[in-house]
Amino acid sequence: MGDWTIKNSYYLTLMTAAYIIGEICHFLINTTGREVARDIHFGDKSCFFNDSYADPSEDKSSNNCSMVKDQKECTEVEYCSWEYSGLGIEYQILAGPAFVAVFSVSGVAISILSDKLKATVSRVLLVGIGTATFSSACLLMGFADSYWQLVLLRMLIAAGESVCRPMCGAMLADLFSPKSRGVANGVFSWGVYVGFGMAFVLGINGTSADIAGYGWRAPYIITAVPGLVVAVLFICTLKDPKPDTTPAAQRSTSPNPENKTYFQRLIKSFANPALLILLIAAMARHTAGLTWAYNTRLYFQSYHPHFDLGYWILLASVLGGSFGVFAGGFFSDRLVGKLGLHSRLWLLAACTLIAAPFAAGTLYYDPPGAMGFLIAYYFFAETWFAVLFTVIVEIVDPEVRATCIALFLFCMNQVGGNLPVIITPLKAQLDDYRSALAIVWPGFLVLSSVLFFLSSFPLCYIERERQRRAAIDEQRTVSPEARTPSPTSNTESQDSPSTSPTVPLLVK
Repeated sequence: MGDWTIKNSYYLTLMTAAYIIGEICHFLINTTGREVARDIHFGDKSCFFNDSYADPSEDKSSNNCSMVKDQKECTEVEYCSWEYSGLGIEYQILAGPAFVAVFSVSGVAISILSDKLKATVSRVLLVGIGTATFSSACLLMGFADSYWQLVLLRMLIAAGESVCRPMCGAMLADLFSPKSRGVANGVFSWGVYVGFGMAFVLGINGTSADIAGYGWRAPYIITAVPGLVVAVLFICTLKDPKPDTTPAAQRSTSPNPENKTYFQRLIKSFANPALLILLIAAMARHTAGLTWAYNTRLYFQSYHPHFDLGYWILLASVLGGSFGVFAGGFFSDRLVGKLGLHSRLWLLAACTLIAAPFAAGTLYYDPPGAMGFLIAYYFFAETWFAVLFTVIVEIVDPEVRATCIALFLFCMNQVGGNLPVIITPLKAQLDDYRSALAIVWPGFLVLSSVLFFLSSFPLCYIERERQRRAAIDEQRTVSPEARTPSPTSNTESQDSPSTSPTVPLLVK
């Protein structure tokens, strides 16, 4: 069975389940935003068709309520009503900064704590506490009755979920060998796509079902309960798989130049040229992906307003995204055994480049054909997440692995999460929404593909340098007979002082 033992599969199952539930908690506000705003009363207001209007002759799809911008004019129309739209600065803070800021900072802080105190602090315990935190916050959001309660609980969701990726990524590296690590990271990364898709199903269908009269609150409660169960299973049934491979002699307190301090290890790992180029590439790739995620609904409302988008996005995310991220890990594992670690980045660059024309096809073809392009885009583009973090855990020092992942996520989210705002000035400059999206979405995919390919060169150099050092070490560990000089060789040594038979030829 190799790496895929029952124990390892159980670890991976619980990690993936926690990640899925965390992503549902993350995206529920995006699918229930209007209902939450109308109940809690925050954000902008607009004119909408009055669903309680009883005249069956009035066609909801043909009314012009959405064109009315004035409250007085809206209320004068019998079948229109002035309601909260779910948009506005309050919603933007709730969905974006309230989550991203806490997610980035707390992830780095917790990872540093874990790496510094890894001998005493269990990563399993941290993930269990994190899962319990975002599940409890999600549950309490179902009972919130003010806007600032929502903001604080949203921050708690971010703090809890920030533990999952760095801690679980580090543990997966300890559980699975390099030949299986890509697939394991691919399965774990399903959490992003399954969680995103399930947030649409629970948020839209769960709210409309009005379960037990709870309306929009029911999806939050339903999501939180299994999260609390997973947290208990994490804490009670798992142990930290961290290896203890350091010899006792190296753990002594005697001075040793090889025993670097924690921050020296961290700086050396993060200053790796391959990692820095990889970070810039990930920023470009994250910008492309979030540009589409932030503008998906607005784009289709602008160009295809009568197309039923919901289930198509669910299909594209779960089918294309989940299969793509698994395939990326699977094929990169096959390549790394034959071509080396840098071949993972070759695969990543190729898949990202192939995804770019599919992104363009999504923009320039009418649905449902555009949806076929979108599914193909997700299949190729979403290979990046599993491959990216597999490479990261393999090139950084194991002692600072979790912190490096958290720092990487912090930098990637700060740029990739904020740079999509350039769509607004681009749209104003070009006077075309579609062209602005085409520049940033497919354009940044091509840019990231080139950068992923470039990052493979320093990684290839590092890998060859390791092989060279391994060859030198092998030469030094020759047999005792070869290291013990004979009387004849001593005589020859006296006759020829320049020759030293005890020193390997490669070293000389």
